[in-house]
Amino acid sequence: MSDERLQLPPKPKPSLFAIGVWVLVVVFTVITARRVGFSFSGIIEDLQRPNPVLDGLWNIRWGEMFSERSRKAFVETLQMAVLGTTGGVIVSLPLALWSTEVGNPYVVPRVILRSINNVIRSIPDLLWAGLFVLGVGIGALSGLLALFFFSLAVMTKLTADTLDGIDMGPIEAADAAGASHSQMLRTAVVPQILPAFSSYALYDFELNLRASAVLGLVGAGGIGNRLDFFRNRGQWDKLWGLVFMFFLVVFIVEWVSVRIRRRLV
Repeated sequence: MSDERLQLPPKPKPSLFAIGVWVLVVVFTVITARRVGFSFSGIIEDLQRPNPVLDGLWNIRWGEMFSERSRKAFVETLQMAVLGTTGGVIVSLPLALWSTEVGNPYVVPRVILRSINNVIRSIPDLLWAGLFVLGVGIGALSGLLALFFFSLAVMTKLTADTLDGIDMGPIEAADAAGASHSQMLRTAVVPQILPAFSSYALYDFELNLRASAVLGLVGAGGIGNRLDFFRNRGQWDKLWGLVFMFFLVVFIVEWVSVRIRRRLV
């Protein structure tokens, strides 16, 4: 037996160049902050002034959390998140396959699909909601369509990146056995990415649930409409009650989702 001790690899040292660049960026930001009207003293003064929003935080109307309208708004939010995620997940799988070399050997369609997905992903979900509110009107349908396109872009991107790193052994074995292209995808590709794909879908649902509250601020339905209603009327005590209720719902959903994703991956 060798008497040599096991040596651990050295810890990576932080890049002095990267640290120096970041310090320069921070210094430049602080120096030029006054030109855009930013000052720390101004922030302190604003915090010392009477603030009805913070006053509402100390006088929350908890009963608003259980009112009939609030319950309906939360149910609508969950429906938007579930349906938007489900539609985006279903459509994203074939799009991800067709936009990678593994699932699509033709370069031109592959590049076109990737470009379309990049355009969809570059548009924020809030902007999608605003566009659909103008197109189909105020309501849950606008939020549902916005979450669908957001889910489609995110799931396609994440799944395509996963496809680029899969094991090629099962694919070569399927080709050697004479399997068709669709059979190869079904038996050698999809089973490899299914755990990660399921994990992405749960994560996407978490994102959509959070985003649904913001989408309602532009008229896209859900609890956001209720929050905007109280905000416009300055009823901050009721608004904070809904915020805490929404936080509780998101916390529970995320707690369950994280534990499911740990079992999948």
